[in-house]
Amino acid sequence: MALTVKQLNADASFLLTFEPIVPESIPGISPRPFRILMDPWITGPSTIFHSILSTTTHKESPCVCSLQHLPEPDLVIISQHKSDHCNEATLRQLPASGSRTLILAEPAAAKVIRSWKYFDKNKVHTIPRWEDPQTTGKQTVIRVKVPPFIPGGEPGEVTVAFIPQRRDFKGLHAAIGITYRPPPTWPRFTHLITPPVSPASQRRSTPSPSSRSKAAPAYINLPTPPETPSTQSLRSVQSAASTPPPTDARDRAVSVIFSPHGISYRCLHQYASSHLVAEAALPLTALLHCFDTVSNPWWLGGNISAGMPAGQETATALGAKAWVSTHDGDKDVRGLVTRMLRTRKYARKEIASVVSPSSDSGDRSNRFERENGSGKSTEVLVLGVGEEVAMTREGVWNVEPGARVLPRNSPHAEKTQKGRARGRNLSPIITGA
Repeated sequence: MALTVKQLNADASFLLTFEPIVPESIPGISPRPFRILMDPWITGPSTIFHSILSTTTHKESPCVCSLQHLPEPDLVIISQHKSDHCNEATLRQLPASGSRTLILAEPAAAKVIRSWKYFDKNKVHTIPRWEDPQTTGKQTVIRVKVPPFIPGGEPGEVTVAFIPQRRDFKGLHAAIGITYRPPPTWPRFTHLITPPVSPASQRRSTPSPSSRSKAAPAYINLPTPPETPSTQSLRSVQSAASTPPPTDARDRAVSVIFSPHGISYRCLHQYASSHLVAEAALPLTALLHCFDTVSNPWWLGGNISAGMPAGQETATALGAKAWVSTHDGDKDVRGLVTRMLRTRKYARKEIASVVSPSSDSGDRSNRFERENGSGKSTEVLVLGVGEEVAMTREGVWNVEPGARVLPRNSPHAEKTQKGRARGRNLSPIITGA
């Protein structure tokens, strides 16, 4: 199972591509990648309340001029309602209806998007605040079925959760948790080895109507485009998976935590120990989290980006295989409330020395660190605009150079290799002995 993370701008816009690694020995399978677009901001400035107070613009152009130049995403996830994350001009580049793309947004952002009255009402869905189902009984994880690769095969599954930080009235410090479990690449015939159930045991195991209604998941039925009949099966169910997690390594889930402004690990602990454990999605595959700390005086908002101190705790606790710098790029920030900003920048090597203190400090373009010979290593990455990194559950696989910026009038997106063809061109990162 491979995950590719591509940085689209110098802020917090990423394209996540989940693609199974299909063995050459299995013919006739060409799995379609599952793509998730995170907080797209491609066009125009970002204004907070009023341009006099705070206006942010890109110093470096995004790697695409329009979302139409990207492969069609299956999901667009919006982590907060501020315009550098929930950008109207950018999101209006998506079709209002008729495509397979769904928009999942945290509650405040979903309200903002619906207020535009642009998207079909069935296209925008609210990600509820995550709560531990073992203590609340609430169903707060969104699950999306991934179509099976083979006829009669089992589907895979994507889960999406919204974890806000307690007592964060600004709505900045939150995380989006994502897991992806691919469909099996071979048919399963469990009915051939399952012994028949005796009538007596069947009577004992049959739940009562009242208990059955409490345990049943709540489904959200969405319109299905004709060309992708099973892509849009979306449901909001309990964090504990209804199907036991797979034991085969090829079916194991990969996991991502996306927190552009940072979040305290104590707010992620229950999600990790409950949901990620149930999905067999640990150690964490990728942490997309800010490096730098940014703050204003308390009367102007206080802590804006939690940065390295919070991210280091999360990366260490969850054994993150990769930590990608997020929301740390160079931007043009102007306005009255920005004049008192205090920023503490953390270099990649400074963070690597903390999360991988025994790491090799070899060349590798001076952007990566890895602890040799240890399963607990965390790669520390700073991607350029348009650059992407490929990784698996075992860690970072390779980094590919940034793509060129397409001309504004170009009708064609840049073509990229997929599947086996793409995998042949990737080589593992070589670390020193």
